[in-house]
Amino acid sequence: MEKALRIILIATLSAFIVLIAFGLGFAARGLAESVGVVPPSTAATMDIPAEAPSNFHIFWEAWKILEREYFGDLPDDQTATYGAIRGLLQTLGDPNTVLVEPNAAEREQEQLQGEFGGIGAYVSVDEQGRIVIVSPIDDTPAARAGLRADDVIVAVDGVEVTGMPLDEVVNMIRGPLGTEVTLTIFRPGVDEPFDVTLTRARIPDPTVAWQMVEGQEGMGYIRLSFFSARTPEELRKAIRELQEQGANRFIIDLRNNPGGLLDSAISVASEFIDEGVIVYQQAKDGSRTPFEARKGGLATDVPLVVLVNEGSASASEIVAGAIRDHGRGKLVGTQTFGKGTVQIPFELSDGASLHVTIAHWLTPNGTDLSGDGLTPDVWVDEDPNAQEDTQFLRAIDVLNETTGQQEQQQ
Repeated sequence: MEKALRIILIATLSAFIVLIAFGLGFAARGLAESVGVVPPSTAATMDIPAEAPSNFHIFWEAWKILEREYFGDLPDDQTATYGAIRGLLQTLGDPNTVLVEPNAAEREQEQLQGEFGGIGAYVSVDEQGRIVIVSPIDDTPAARAGLRADDVIVAVDGVEVTGMPLDEVVNMIRGPLGTEVTLTIFRPGVDEPFDVTLTRARIPDPTVAWQMVEGQEGMGYIRLSFFSARTPEELRKAIRELQEQGANRFIIDLRNNPGGLLDSAISVASEFIDEGVIVYQQAKDGSRTPFEARKGGLATDVPLVVLVNEGSASASEIVAGAIRDHGRGKLVGTQTFGKGTVQIPFELSDGASLHVTIAHWLTPNGTDLSGDGLTPDVWVDEDPNAQEDTQFLRAIDVLNETTGQQEQQQ
């Protein structure tokens, strides 16, 4: 399972989103999910004051001194502007009110939509720092071009990529739909590298994986990696297919899921909860807006266990908290991240995005998800040296115990 998680979908933004969500440290971890907790705002159109604040001239005074006296190169205007905005945001003491530069903002929106322009292949990095194709995806440009497992990507559009970070290579390969990208490929058994030119196409970015649990009768496993616009549809497909295979109880894995769209979180929770509040949005004046479960869930009466850890944030915590507060299942793992604030992204005129915290999330029982997060019902530390997934194995035990108790009561 761990090996599979290291594989990156070339046309996906998985590596890039991890960079956005975690690259600034745990304090900025809510960035990736915060953009979609509520629908993005349109471009921020607002009246600009005729006169700047009375002391705003201090900034220009300092800038002019730097221009005149600084021994070295000054940043360009855009870098200086973004730096000034980030300096302002730091004074708020809120790690989730952030500035996202234009390219990153575009990537975020693509991930939230659950599809993007790419070639459709899984890649990884080998011990020599080479970018290796793990497998092409059926009926995608990569498959149609004849790319194979173990092909090595030597260059992208003539730029050598060996030794480069995987997320940078992914970013070079993906791009606007209908545009071309040329890969230089080294294939074992072929004497010389060769070029392959592919036209980028729309590639779905799956967020749900599922399978029956081997050796456990009627037990299905569902892993959610993100909450995109496609996640509810993918989840319903997973539940149906597992039920057709005999699943009547589920392990829901939300570990290392940084969050996503609120609407997707409500829909996901509604597959397991038939009625009642899923989450409250609390404004700064203390007022609460409830978000109710939606009808038609496919698994509202089956036993559940939910896996969580310190990487479970925002929308993941909404779903986990709702399942526990409604008595639908126990949480197994470690403390969740505690990202319970609501951000609205405002698009700036240059394509950048300003994510502004406007509220907090509360579970149905009133627990504020900000700060400490959720404490699991069954605490199981992750052991990086273990050959087996100890949290997953404990979840199996808990689900078996839960099912046994229910059978005795009937």
